[in-house]
Amino acid sequence: MDMEKIMAYVEKIAENLEGLVCAIGCDSMPSDGAIYVDGEQKVNYISTREALRILDGFGNNSASVMIGKSDYILIYDASRKLVIDGEAYLPSGYLVMKSCNGLQAIDDEDFADVIAALKSRMTMLALGKYRIQAYQLG
Repeated sequence: MDMEKIMAYVEKIAENLEGLVCAIGCDSMPSDGAIYVDGEQKVNYISTREALRILDGFGNNSASVMIGKSDYILIYDASRKLVIDGEAYLPSGYLVMKSCNGLQAIDDEDFADVIAALKSRMTMLALGKYRIQAYQLG
């Protein structure tokens, strides 16, 4: 009987620790959301709530393009688009989500696929003495 009480106590501790680990870990990496490339060209995995806030910030300037033949869509503020020699580029400030009958969050399993799809369309722009990476639109 004492062993049953001990086991019940240990199981309760294990459940509490599991909840604590999830509370700490779940805030740092959302289970699903979007990829956001910020103004410094850093790739961030953000929550769906944060993605919606950024989309709202695009306002009426919102534009989008499918990434190659994938199910991923790149959403951006059209006023940030650079047009050089008739080609359009986007250096930063864009979101990537899944497009399957509307916008859907991507999960951590999609992350590597999205990065590979983005890399396939990245190019280096030479603007005078400056070099920047940008996503080639269209």
